[in-house]
Amino acid sequence: MYFASIIFDYDGVLVDSLSEAISFGEEFCRSVAHDRVPTKEAIGSLEIMTYSEIAHSIGLPPEQAERFCRHVFERFLDIGPSMAFFPEIESLLHRIVSKKIAIVSGNAKHVISSKLTAHGLAEKITCIFGAHEPGDKAQKIRNVCKYFGVDSERSCMIGDSASDIRYAKQAGVKSIAATWGWQGRGRLVKENPDFIVNSVEELSVLLNKDPLD
Repeated sequence: MYFASIIFDYDGVLVDSLSEAISFGEEFCRSVAHDRVPTKEAIGSLEIMTYSEIAHSIGLPPEQAERFCRHVFERFLDIGPSMAFFPEIESLLHRIVSKKIAIVSGNAKHVISSKLTAHGLAEKITCIFGAHEPGDKAQKIRNVCKYFGVDSERSCMIGDSASDIRYAKQAGVKSIAATWGWQGRGRLVKENPDFIVNSVEELSVLLNKDPLD
């Protein structure tokens, strides 16, 4: 394997969750009579991709932002295993030989765990740092490397947002931009990721590439 440890973002890289996230956000806004709701365009322009930032971007005050996140996580847990993996992602996860695979996500750990368990992937993904674990995403990436005992230079982070790429660089790991997620290729290119992949097939080739090639 080219990378000694592999770190995935969850929403937008592994699961196709944008429309559900927007829908759940709209539900919450209606429940508190808030007239602004999340949109694909607004999410696409975020500097930091977290559910808290989505809440703040539509003007929810801090106490409602916390409730917004809790509502979205609970609704994701409700639909659980029915949340769709992107095509070929489930197959890729089953095929990866490395035993050092992690998820670092702005979603809740229990939401992610329930999905993985339902698809027989709980033992493949041995480390999950979700929204409620301390630190920003860069710190969580560093924690993954420490957990696995792997140098950051030999690890990679696969993300679909500008902030994923920035956090990967801050943590000292290789950044891989996946263009099929929540923010488009044009936005990701501006962050100068180490690699850009336009399909799961391209990602599979990259993750299995010999470093001497």
